[in-house]
Amino acid sequence: MRRNRLYDITDPFSIEKFARRIEGKSLKELLGDELANSYSGKGKLGQLVEDSLFGYKPNSKAEPDFKEAGVELKTAPIKKNSKGLVSKERLVFNIIDYNQEYKFTFRESSFWKKNQLLLLMFYLHDNDKISIDYLFKIVRLWRFPLTDLKIIKDDWNKIVRKIKEGKAHEISEGDTLYLGACTKGSTAKTSKRDQPFSEKRAPQRAFSLKSKYLNFIIQRSLKGDRELPKITDDYLSFLEEDFRNEAAEPTLKYGGLFEDQESAVKDLSQYKEGQTFEEFIVEKFSKFYGFSETEIINYFKLNINIKAKNKSYVFARSILGVKKDKIEEFEKSDIQIKTVKFENNFVLKESMSFAQIKYNEIIEEEWENSYLQETLSKKFFFVIFKKDENGKSRLYKTQFWNMPYGDIQIGKRFWKDIKHKVKIGNYNDFWKISDNQIFHVRPKAANSSDLMPTPQGTYEKKKAYWINSSYIKEQILSEENQKY
Repeated sequence: MRRNRLYDITDPFSIEKFARRIEGKSLKELLGDELANSYSGKGKLGQLVEDSLFGYKPNSKAEPDFKEAGVELKTAPIKKNSKGLVSKERLVFNIIDYNQEYKFTFRESSFWKKNQLLLLMFYLHDNDKISIDYLFKIVRLWRFPLTDLKIIKDDWNKIVRKIKEGKAHEISEGDTLYLGACTKGSTAKTSKRDQPFSEKRAPQRAFSLKSKYLNFIIQRSLKGDRELPKITDDYLSFLEEDFRNEAAEPTLKYGGLFEDQESAVKDLSQYKEGQTFEEFIVEKFSKFYGFSETEIINYFKLNINIKAKNKSYVFARSILGVKKDKIEEFEKSDIQIKTVKFENNFVLKESMSFAQIKYNEIIEEEWENSYLQETLSKKFFFVIFKKDENGKSRLYKTQFWNMPYGDIQIGKRFWKDIKHKVKIGNYNDFWKISDNQIFHVRPKAANSSDLMPTPQGTYEKKKAYWINSSYIKEQILSEENQKY
C-alpha cells in the first residue's frame, strides 16, 4: 500500500512528474533529515527510492512496480568520461525462468509484461559518497521505439531458442544486440538453475539492456527529447506473432538529435518477412561481394586512403546508406567491425589483436567485469576479403559472429593465467600462439622503449590480448558458424 498520494497511481505521466522533483538533487536533499536519520546504510538505492520517495515496499512480483499504470521503476548509475555522461553498467531486469519463458510469445513474456513502459532514474555514481547523496541527473519515462523493439523482440527469440535447444547453459551476451541475458549473482553451483531440455544446469541469468543502448537513451534525454512512441495499431500489430512487416515507423521523427549517427534501417518495411537485423545487413553487403577495395571506393566516390584503418567502417556506412559518421544500430549494440584478409588459398596470416594489457589494472579485476570478458562477449561483424588469382583483395563475404560460450571459458583460463603471472612478476611466460589455445599474448608497442608500469614498480614491454588466426579462420569457414 502506497503511503504517498501526491501522484495518480494510474497515470504514468503523473508518476513521472512526481519523480522528476528529484532531478538535480539527491534523496537526502529532497527528503531532508528525516531520511538521513532513518538511513541505516542497508539496501540498494533503487529500494530506497521505492520506499522513501514513492512510499511502497519493494517486491519481486512478475508485474510492473506501478501495476495500475503499467510502469516499471528502474534506477541506473551513470558516470562522467571524456564524452560526457554515459552509462556505468547494463540495466538488469527480471530473472529468466528457463522452465517457463519458452512457453510464451514475446507479448506474453515475463520481460514484456513487466518492462514495456519504464520510469528510468539515472543517478551520478560517486565512490566518495553514500547512496542517499547520489545526484539524480535524468528522470524520464521510456517506451521502446518500434525499430528498436523489432531488434529487442528478435533478441528475446534468440534467448528463448537456446532454451528450447537445451542450451541455456551456453547463452552469451554476444548472442544478442540490445536485449542481453546477463549472469545474475554468483556463477557457483548454488546459483545455477535447471533447464527443461537438458540435464546440464545453467547459470542464473536475467534480461538486461546493454550499456551502449542506455547511452542512446541518456543522450536523447540530455538533448531534451522525452517524447514517447505512441501505442498505434502498427505498434500493437508488431507484437502479434502474425506480423507481416506492414508496420512502419520512420526514424526521421527522431532525426536531428544525433549529429554523428544515422540508422541503417529507416523503418520496418525495409525488412523482408522474418528477416533479422543481422540478415538485413548481410544482404545489403552481398550485393558488393567480388568488389575490390578500390572498386568500392570508386563506386561510392569515397575520399579515403586505401590504407586507412577505418576503411571497413567507411565501406559499411556507404553500403548501408548511412551518410553520418556512425551507424546507430552498431553504436547501440556495440558491434565491433573487424576486417579479415585471406590469401588466395585461404591462408590467414594475421591474428586479431585487442587492447594492451594494463598490468596494474588486471590484478584488481574480477572476471565478470574484466576488459577481456566484456570484449569476448560482444557481437562482431567480420568484413572478409580474399585475394583473387591476380593477388587483388576482393570482398568475399560478411558475417556476424560472437564467441561460443565454451570458447569464452577458455578465455577465462587465459585471463586467469595472465593475472596470476602479472601478480608474481612473470612477464615472459604468457600463452604463445604455438600453444594452440585460441588466445595468446604478444608485444603491441610503438617501439622497444614503449613500456607499461607494473605492480612491482617496474616497467615492462607493452603486450596485448590476441586471438589466433587459425581460430578466426575456423570460425569464418565453418558452416556451423554461419548462423546469426
